[in-house]
Amino acid sequence: MVINIGTSLLLAALLASSVSTARAEGTAPAAEGKPAEAASKEEVKALAEEVRRLKLELGLRDVEYQSYGGMGPAASKVYFAPKGLSLGGYGEVVYANQLDVDGADESDLYRVVLYTGYRFNDRIVFNAEVEFEHHGELGVEFAYLDFLLSKALQLRAGNVLVPVGIVNELHEPPFFNGVFRPQVERNLIPSTWNENGLGIHGQAAGLRYQAYLLTGLNAFSGDLGAGSWIRGARTGGGESPAETFAGVVALGYAVGPANVGGSFYGGRADQNVKAEATGEAIRVNVTLAELHARAQWRGLSAKALAVTGRLGGAGALSEELGLTGTAVIGSRVRGGYAEVAYDVLSAVAPGGEQSLTPFVRYEVLDLHDEVPAGGTRNPALDQRFVTAGLTYKPIATVAVKADFTRKEADTFSAQDSVNLGVGLVF
Repeated sequence: MVINIGTSLLLAALLASSVSTARAEGTAPAAEGKPAEAASKEEVKALAEEVRRLKLELGLRDVEYQSYGGMGPAASKVYFAPKGLSLGGYGEVVYANQLDVDGADESDLYRVVLYTGYRFNDRIVFNAEVEFEHHGELGVEFAYLDFLLSKALQLRAGNVLVPVGIVNELHEPPFFNGVFRPQVERNLIPSTWNENGLGIHGQAAGLRYQAYLLTGLNAFSGDLGAGSWIRGARTGGGESPAETFAGVVALGYAVGPANVGGSFYGGRADQNVKAEATGEAIRVNVTLAELHARAQWRGLSAKALAVTGRLGGAGALSEELGLTGTAVIGSRVRGGYAEVAYDVLSAVAPGGEQSLTPFVRYEVLDLHDEVPAGGTRNPALDQRFVTAGLTYKPIATVAVKADFTRKEADTFSAQDSVNLGVGLVF
């Protein structure tokens, strides 16, 4: 592939040079039975076709608003390529002003992401996302092989996104409102969430499904806390124990302008770790179940999600991690949100390239809905969030965002923040 592209580029450059020189000197060679001018035009046409072909092979295509299997448009580029290499990516820069906390304001080159994919043929596709976070942390968000047997049955193996919720798969910044992703899909559903695994997926009669066997979470990674539940147990598919496993099933159905779906995740997260004091096995089970819906009609869009989770063995896990009182990990959590948005430019200039979308989102999140015996429920973890903001897109793949977020709980006065951000995909 590299040799072919390099050779083709060299030939194209030489051809362009020779045609340009010949046209300048008026000495372009004549094709058999054709005048020099006609031959020159044919050579230029051939050169243009060669350049077009090279652009396709190199993945130099514009992002179109097409999603494959629920993923973002840039992440889906390789599936719409005829063959060869695809390149894409996204980036975010954010600024957060904590109005109630002195010295807490910050700006961040939040993410810079590169998508690389290769379509070997009509049946085999490789797709990957490599991410730089906070201008320093390097990670892989997914890297897998897809075997496209048919539209209804496809096999996937590698490091995969766990298909729970809305944002975990569709997380490119121009395609969600707000500078930051919803709190429920950050601290309850631990987006972005990826694990090593294999499984099947496909679509038939409007129904999309995914079912994967995954390596289990690692609850003993040392990064768990009551305020983020199992987020710190994600392995990310890197070098980690694979003693216990989990499974996930997700379904989605398109009904006109609406999409409804849900998922169930269940498995062990203890990795066969034994308690230091007793040497006895600590069994930790995680279950997550969620339902969600999205709809868009003309300039109006809405989405909603509800999720609940359980952590079996939360008491023994908290004890082993040295967490007591209100710091214990919740044995049951719950959350949800609803969001409404309207593109005001759709009424002024329907079908235009730009959009200006005010939105409002309301979230509830309780990470201590239940706590294990011996622990104390922390009412500060029963939270409500109201986010109102504006998303402006000069084009569909670039977004300028601003929002105001209010965080409330029974144990503290409201905490307010103003956030600004820029996001793009290519």
